[in-house]
Amino acid sequence: MGSLASEDNSSFPKKPVPSGAWDTHHHIFEPDRFPFAEGRHFTPARASLEDLQKFAESIGVDHVCIAHGLSYGFDCKSLLYYLEEFHDQARGICVLDLETVSDELLDEYHVAGIRSVRPDFFRHKAMNNVQQPHLTFWSRLRDVVDGCPVPVVVDHFALIAGSSYRVNDYATNIQDGSYLTEGERIGLAALCETLRNGNLWIKISAPYRCSNLVPGYDDLRWLVRRFVDANPRRVEAFLQVDDKPWIESLSRWMSEGEWQLWWVENPATLYDYQE
Repeated sequence: MGSLASEDNSSFPKKPVPSGAWDTHHHIFEPDRFPFAEGRHFTPARASLEDLQKFAESIGVDHVCIAHGLSYGFDCKSLLYYLEEFHDQARGICVLDLETVSDELLDEYHVAGIRSVRPDFFRHKAMNNVQQPHLTFWSRLRDVVDGCPVPVVVDHFALIAGSSYRVNDYATNIQDGSYLTEGERIGLAALCETLRNGNLWIKISAPYRCSNLVPGYDDLRWLVRRFVDANPRRVEAFLQVDDKPWIESLSRWMSEGEWQLWWVENPATLYDYQE
């Protein structure tokens, strides 16, 4: 995680972050308190509970969803601890061992505030070419997601690259999907149809993984609008610690009603939160 955002909030953002706002994907890594798992695929930098609390305050977020770090393996003790620290104002995303999971464990996790499961693609050896564009898969995935008995969440714009990222420069800003291949455009249409059908959720997250146009990531505007226009009730916020310019961009790209849905109502719906 990068450095914390500036504490000068005098003009941030021009469209205020609404009361009840969420950050829906945040990690906490405190190896001095909870040692990392043996055999982990990477060792992250320290990111403390205090860092998260300061970050949330700096941008005006009232609720967080804590994603269990894969560096901790299947042991979710740290996640349970941090959820308790937030006194029911947070939700959690766990990792499950499919060989040992039980109904009793799932009940315990639910009571603690866990509402989502993330797969460990490294453990299942499913990381080959994960950064490559797989938009063409959505023509097949649509029926799988629509028929799934639980909501499906896709992070990071479904890893659809903006034009600057696609050509690997720091200037190209194409405001439509014309730089995509024909197969990718068909796949994007299928993804948006799946989003419109209601069982798919997309996190408008980690723009630095899809665009080189820092700090505002303007070549992602068309993609944000494509998702929001497909279904404004199925997009949600995930922020990084230096993202005030990114939030400012989003505030210009969304209407007042979409802004409220994105920050407050959609996360509360997905993560089963009632005041």
